[in-house]
Amino acid sequence: MTVKAKKMRLLALLASLCLLLAGCGELPPAALQQSTPEGQTPLSAEPEAGAAREQTATLYFRYGDSALLRQETRELTVMPNESREKALVTALLDGPHEGGGSALFPDGTQVLSTQAQDGVIYVTFNEALYDRYPDESLSGQAREQAILRRRLAMAALCATLTESGEYRAVQVLVRAESNVGSSMRLRESYFLADSELPCDALTREETYLPTLAASARLALAAWQTRDWESLSQWIAARGASAADIAPASLAKAQTLLAAQAGEGCVSPDGQSAVVCVDLTLRGDDGAESACAAWPLRMIREGGVWKIPAAALLEMMQAANK
Repeated sequence: MTVKAKKMRLLALLASLCLLLAGCGELPPAALQQSTPEGQTPLSAEPEAGAAREQTATLYFRYGDSALLRQETRELTVMPNESREKALVTALLDGPHEGGGSALFPDGTQVLSTQAQDGVIYVTFNEALYDRYPDESLSGQAREQAILRRRLAMAALCATLTESGEYRAVQVLVRAESNVGSSMRLRESYFLADSELPCDALTREETYLPTLAASARLALAAWQTRDWESLSQWIAARGASAADIAPASLAKAQTLLAAQAGEGCVSPDGQSAVVCVDLTLRGDDGAESACAAWPLRMIREGGVWKIPAAALLEMMQAANK
């Protein structure tokens, strides 16, 4: 073989190697490198060797069919050579242990790895993350619910992994075997957008978190639209009878024309709170009235804030006070 032929063969091998490396997709910055580049913070979220260990964790799941997440405290078993972060994501994939609710992720979704650097946790899923949910439809108004379901899944992932305060953002990566040459970052098409652009790292979205104001807002919205089925899921089961939350009982409420809830104040034990609510109501006689700073009592139940039946029924008759 001539010298020229040897050079050509070497160039061909180098070109093939470059293509192979490009096919690996986009990896977390320095996440899979053997050493930390100069000036960068060493990686965390590394698995610990040794025996399995139990850790208390706060997980987030969708609350019923609402647009809100709920909290679930659970004892996690972190296996040897497994990071706590991967154990958290695995628990999310397994689904809630209490309160029911739909699955956050499509069937077959797996977490492949977690790596962290400079306050960002990188989570790599398999390609099943892009699959459809078996019980969903993408036609008409059902499409909006499908989009909400995906946003809640990512909000739950981000809230769970940032709960400790160690990380400020979550970058979702997908190892797509069908398109290995593209970026591994989660694509906008995951949210059913007509775009294949990669998504930025996710941050906590308080819109979906089970805060006092969010729970009160959704309960008031259900009252205003007279959607008694939706309202019933915000009524605390503790101390409530079936008659209290029956649609026939709730339908006796005054007409709610407008409402606004404050941030609220939580009791020292964290189990009850009071939210000030401004109401505009129409009474039985048709007259409108304003009720400012109504003190609405709420209690924690099932990982969300709910309204005791007695407190709700009293507020719903405020126009007659």
